[in-house]
Amino acid sequence: MTRIPLIIDCDPGVDDAIALLLAFAAPDRLGILGVTTVAGNVAAALTARNARIIRQLAGREDVPVIPGCERPLVRAPVEAGHFHGESGLGTLPIFEATQPAAPGHAVDFIIDTVMARPSGTVTLAVTGPMTNLAMAMIKEPALAGRI
Repeated sequence: MTRIPLIIDCDPGVDDAIALLLAFAAPDRLGILGVTTVAGNVAAALTARNARIIRQLAGREDVPVIPGCERPLVRAPVEAGHFHGESGLGTLPIFEATQPAAPGHAVDFIIDTVMARPSGTVTLAVTGPMTNLAMAMIKEPALAGRI
């Protein structure tokens, strides 16, 4: 079976944590190229940390986590800590993941990864605010036709 080349762009609160765990558990079906994070359910620093924690819990340190945009483009941030908890991960005990985030910015990772592959071969699953994707399309307009 051919694996789907996939970038997961997310804002890990409890909902995206479940989505990441499911994706990480399907290495025979999903070729996860990277997990990009964005401010949303909680602040950007927490979403990047949360993605690294979930990656470690899943034993998938082979997948890079790349932090992205820290605020929406045109409105004030709206966070959901009242639902997802202060950490974004509910009552999960929080720790510092052993592997750091990958260098660079999510917007550049999305552009570079999609543009380096044949058109239409990379799937982008966006489960949080679309800020990283919007910025990537502003920076590289050709991106829209290649995802």
